[in-house]
Amino acid sequence: MTNPFSKTTLWVVIGVAIASLIVTVVLTVIGSDPIEHGSAGTDGYSRSAIGHKALIDLLQQLDVPVVVSRNASAQKAARGVLVIAEPQLGDEKTDRLGQMIDQSANVLVVLPKWYGFAQQGEPWIDSADILPVDEVAKVAAATGVGDVDVQRAFATPHWTINNGLVAPVLDHPQTLPTSAFDSVILDGDRALLGYFKRGGKEIWLLADPDVISNFGLRHPENAQLAIRLLDRLRHDGPVVFDETVHGHAQAPSLLAALFSFPLVLATIQVLICALLALWAAMVRFGPRRASPPPLAPGKDFLIANTAALLRYGGHHVDALRNYLAASIADVRHALHAPTNLSPVALTEWLERMRAVRAGTIPLTDLEHEVMTTTPAPQHVVELADRVYQWRMEMMHGSRNRS
Repeated sequence: MTNPFSKTTLWVVIGVAIASLIVTVVLTVIGSDPIEHGSAGTDGYSRSAIGHKALIDLLQQLDVPVVVSRNASAQKAARGVLVIAEPQLGDEKTDRLGQMIDQSANVLVVLPKWYGFAQQGEPWIDSADILPVDEVAKVAAATGVGDVDVQRAFATPHWTINNGLVAPVLDHPQTLPTSAFDSVILDGDRALLGYFKRGGKEIWLLADPDVISNFGLRHPENAQLAIRLLDRLRHDGPVVFDETVHGHAQAPSLLAALFSFPLVLATIQVLICALLALWAAMVRFGPRRASPPPLAPGKDFLIANTAALLRYGGHHVDALRNYLAASIADVRHALHAPTNLSPVALTEWLERMRAVRAGTIPLTDLEHEVMTTTPAPQHVVELADRVYQWRMEMMHGSRNRS
């Protein structure tokens, strides 16, 4: 099969493949999840003031294994800690929050505090407002800590620290009563951080998200507290940030994974290569070619067919002798030999003319070879070629003639 691509098309295909590979490598190295550019809320994709992207980046820079999870978060955190930061509640999300807490071996729940307003697709919020305390209390109750009184202090707190943690820097810290759980960071009878028992395991609760938010991490004390707390809770395992409670749930699917960033780039390349391979493997392009006629036109087919018939019938030696006789007749006519010469006399006359024309092939030898030749096809062809050379020398002169 002939090459289906022209040189121009081939270079275009090679150029597109190389450019695609370069773009894939660049985007994979420096690219980011497209969800990040459309989120300005209180989730791990958000770079706004109330988001948690800065904490995830900080953990990664410290070589802490981090997973931003959109499905099966509890299973992913089986050997680490599951962080459920500022969950959004609804009928389904409340049930999902309880299920994740029950299924997880180690959990840190961060209560919500803020909500913001952003333009569609913008990564930054235009403004932020504080959630009503009863909304925060509903989230706390969903964790299993019970009905609690959520308060926000306006005086400077005087923290009491347990478990070797550090004091945070917070404006109007959001706290829970110390009676609700075992307090770890507290100010009098109000607690910022603590844990309680649920299903025989400890559930950690951080009352104020400003400790881990992008805005709050501008204070080094908050960053130190967040890193020390997570490092203690993860037990050398991964830190898994659940994003299903923020509406980013995605069912596990191989097909969905292949068409999600950045794997979608490799998937597109494979599809392009498959299409090119299919194109190259096609026998033809465009309309079907007309079938050749059973008998080709022109004398070439006639000559080849005649030769094949002679060979099949074993008459190629007779054809050679007839060819020699026809060649002698042509030379006799071309050189104007006398018409009354006998065959022997004609041969002698042609030999004299051969000497004059400096021919190299004696006619007598040629006639003897033709008459005594074997029926081998190859030998017949060689003699036919000598007959042709003799005729050319007699009619047009030898190359050796000076």
